[in-house]
Amino acid sequence: MMRLIRRQVLALAGAAMLAGTAGMVQAQEEDLKFWVPLPLTGPLAVTGQAQQVGWQHAVDWINKDGGIKGRNIDIEFYDDEYKVELGVAGFKKAVAGGDIVFSGGDGTPFVRAISPENNETYKVLMSSTGAASDLVETDKYPLHFLVGSNYSDQVKQLFNYIKSKDAGNKVAIVYSASEFGRDPLENARKYAEEMGIDIVLEQETKFVEVDVTAHAIKVRQADPDYVIFHGYAANVWPEIVKLLRDYGVEAQMMGTIFGSHPDVVSTVGEAADGYLGTVTVNLLIDQTDTPMINTIEEYLKTWTDKPYTGYANIGYMQSWAAALLLREAIGSAIDKGVELNGPNLIAEMSAIKDFGGDGVFGTPIAFEKNRIPYGVLYRYNIEDGKLTVTEETPWGKIE
Repeated sequence: MMRLIRRQVLALAGAAMLAGTAGMVQAQEEDLKFWVPLPLTGPLAVTGQAQQVGWQHAVDWINKDGGIKGRNIDIEFYDDEYKVELGVAGFKKAVAGGDIVFSGGDGTPFVRAISPENNETYKVLMSSTGAASDLVETDKYPLHFLVGSNYSDQVKQLFNYIKSKDAGNKVAIVYSASEFGRDPLENARKYAEEMGIDIVLEQETKFVEVDVTAHAIKVRQADPDYVIFHGYAANVWPEIVKLLRDYGVEAQMMGTIFGSHPDVVSTVGEAADGYLGTVTVNLLIDQTDTPMINTIEEYLKTWTDKPYTGYANIGYMQSWAAALLLREAIGSAIDKGVELNGPNLIAEMSAIKDFGGDGVFGTPIAFEKNRIPYGVLYRYNIEDGKLTVTEETPWGKIE
């Protein structure tokens, strides 16, 4: 069953239809309660809304497919506007009602704020959309898992690619003045020294900025072979890429996960032709023929606010991946007859091996320090306004 609260007047038509279908299943005492805060309004609303639709579709399918060992998922969404204080208040109200089996989290600041109290008092299994490097510190975040690699893993993935090519080793890193924008810099410097990569520029921008000319000029002056963008959603980096191409800069443009949404890259136009992006879930829906991906394709075609292009949104697919992983972990705990608390469920999650989600991941994955250090580099080509996305590297573990 799905319950929407706080400002859900923006309900997406196709998603609302599916949410209503799931809502017709009468709540029972045995339902498994999920609570998922998302930025459904505010500066990151586009991201939050995509994740919400992914959760709605995945939960609808799981419940129709028999639930988790016969128990339906009752999911409640909460609009925290990407504000920590709202997220914390919402979480405490949700857990006060009891029986929360899983809590989402819209980003690392919320996770950092609530984890000490959750670890000590509530002991609820958690995940989030953030991929902060320190979330692998399982002593600080013992009940939290990542649905993919962290930001440092993603930079290492890009560096591994650079190291494999005979095309120069000068790198400019352009990042936002945000916590997650600065997150991988320390590890990037360490990896660069170890791998013989020359970081010729670290350029910080505002998270939202109108005139990016000064940043583009600094990148051009640094004369890099590669430019890595990190810490953005759909803003700033596209304008810098356009200016760099106007200035004749031929460097390879690259980005981490949240700059690699196909629908965002496509808006950049031909300036983004050849862009490389790190991705942790399979986005190539029309290129993948498995029962699960075919099911997801049918759900995507019901999403009336977003025309189906053959590719999936990253946040949308992360929600599917999280839901399928939770089905595995919770199902295993139910089979064992153990309490569905955070410590027991994180143990079951960590024990998952050789899991591909029937194509949701492009390779069998396993957890390591509560995250999934696997991924792929996609190449984004744009010609005559048409976007094509292909695998530049095979799926594999990031080492």
